[in-house]
Amino acid sequence: MEAHLTGFFPRSEELVRVTRAFERNKLGRNEVEQATRNDAAHLLELQKKASFDYVVDGQLNWQDHFRPFSRMFSGISSSGLTRWYDNNTFYKQPIITEKVQYLGTGLNEYFRYDLIPAKTAKKAILPGPYTFAHSSQRPAYNSMADLVNDLAHALQGLCKRLVEHGYSYFQFDEPALTFHKTNNDELTIARNAFEILGHIPNAKTCLETYFGDAAPILDSLLEFKTDCIGIDLYATSLESIQDYRFDKELACGCVDGRNSLLETPNDLAKLLHKAEKITDKIAICPNCDLEFLPYTVAEKKIQLLSETKNQVKL
Repeated sequence: MEAHLTGFFPRSEELVRVTRAFERNKLGRNEVEQATRNDAAHLLELQKKASFDYVVDGQLNWQDHFRPFSRMFSGISSSGLTRWYDNNTFYKQPIITEKVQYLGTGLNEYFRYDLIPAKTAKKAILPGPYTFAHSSQRPAYNSMADLVNDLAHALQGLCKRLVEHGYSYFQFDEPALTFHKTNNDELTIARNAFEILGHIPNAKTCLETYFGDAAPILDSLLEFKTDCIGIDLYATSLESIQDYRFDKELACGCVDGRNSLLETPNDLAKLLHKAEKITDKIAICPNCDLEFLPYTVAEKKIQLLSETKNQVKL
């Protein structure tokens, strides 16, 4: 059983303070960089103590899920703020102004592999191509399928570069597949994209769903070319998927990233024993980003995952 994080980690009060001061031209970029390094070092230590199988950098300098790609991909600019699903957070909506391609720039700015020890198993978390396209204005594309295809190729190019820097796990977030009612044509477009993303040498991939019930489309998701499917167990009941035959790993989103209440290892262990009846290939993780939580609560949720993994192993 593996354990790892699935998204943004909240920033400390100090990093928030320094970042705001920088935005008001009261501090320099060096102060922001040092505060970011301090937060990253603490997060890495938390993951090390928790014995996580893959380590993330927390995406501490990502403004939202999409803005970094205006630097790394061609043809993307940003519009006004849009609510991130049914959460009290927002993102700048991407505007696709020309053909999307991977540029090869900005990589080390948004993936802080320089802060992670060289021999550590690294995980990168990226927006899935269908959710990226679904969340964007698309004036340059008449076809949704063409945009998703180009985004998949651009993401594949980025991931191949990250493999060179020691990344061996790529998670692609696809909440649009489960939050909205997805029809067969849309599922086909998304599945074709994963035919591209499934070809990243020396790497494991995960299609991560959250904010919605995966059960109605799970039979289709199991056909996607990916090693793992992540399911938000606060939106999808295990009983609703127990009759499916899994030939992939199941990433159980068993720690709630949108609720400050702490689960107990005993309750999570019971849940995971139910999951073991579906498949013997299981990972445990939060159901979504932890950035929705207070910093200290997010720290405790990491420890909770570690305690649960140890208890289930026994």
